[in-house]
Amino acid sequence: MTFFFIVKYYINIGDKMKVYVDLIFILNVLLDFILLMSVSVTLTRNATIKRLFLGSLMGGVSTFSLFLNIGSVSLIFIKVILGILMVIISFGYQNIKYTFNNLFYLYTISFSVGGVLYIFMDNGYYNYFILIIVFIIICYLYIKQRKIYKTSYINYYKVEIYYKNKCLKLTGYLDTGNKLYDIYKHRPIILIDKMIKYNDDEIIYVPYESLNNVSILKCFKADMIIINKHIFYNYLVGLSNNEFKIDGINCILHSKMKGNIE
Repeated sequence: MTFFFIVKYYINIGDKMKVYVDLIFILNVLLDFILLMSVSVTLTRNATIKRLFLGSLMGGVSTFSLFLNIGSVSLIFIKVILGILMVIISFGYQNIKYTFNNLFYLYTISFSVGGVLYIFMDNGYYNYFILIIVFIIICYLYIKQRKIYKTSYINYYKVEIYYKNKCLKLTGYLDTGNKLYDIYKHRPIILIDKMIKYNDDEIIYVPYESLNNVSILKCFKADMIIINKHIFYNYLVGLSNNEFKIDGINCILHSKMKGNIE
C-alpha cells in the first residue's frame, strides 16, 4: 500500500533504473504489515500476527499492478478492493461500519507513513534504517496493546452459536446487566446484532420490559453455544432492536454465563 507510491516514483526516475520485483514485493508486504499493526494498535483490534501477515500478503499483490497497462481509475479501484480484502482478512468482517473504520484508518496511516518515507527516500540506505526503527517501534506498541487488550477487554469472548446445522461465529461481550429470560420456560437470552443473517423460521416472540416499556423481542433457540470450550444448552438468541455501543461487538452474553467462561 504505502510502498506503492515510493516504487512508482523510482520507476519514473529513468529508463535505466533496474527494478527488482521480488525486493519490491517483500518491502511492500513488510510495510503493509506495519500498517495493519498500526491500525490494530489504534483501534485496539485483537488481531493475531498470522491474520495480519496474511492481510499484508494480500496488500503485497498491489506491487504487480505497477506493471499493468491500465488507467488511473482502474488502478484506484484495484487498490480499494485490495484494501478492503486486507482489513477483512486481518480483522474479520462484522458490519459495514466496522470494516469502513478499519479501512479509513488503514489509508490514513498509509498516507502519513508514505509521506514520511517519500521525504527520506533520497537518502539511500537510510531508508532501510528508518524502516527498521519504525518497525521496532510499531512492534513494541503492538505487543503492549495486546497486553492491554487482555486486561481491558477481558469480557470479550469468541462465541459460536449452532442451530439448524449452521454456525454463527461472533464476538461477544459479557454484560452482567443482561438478565433477560424467556417468560415461558425461563430460558436465558443472549443478544446478537439484528443485521446478522439467520433463518426466520421458528421465531419465538418474547415480551420484555425496558425503561417502563413493554416490547417484543424476536428470538430463536440455539442448539448449543460454545464459549471458551464451554458448551451451553437451552439458551435463546434474541435479535437486538438497538445498536451495540461497544466497538467490535455483535453479541451480548447473559450474566448467567459469567461463572462458567471466566
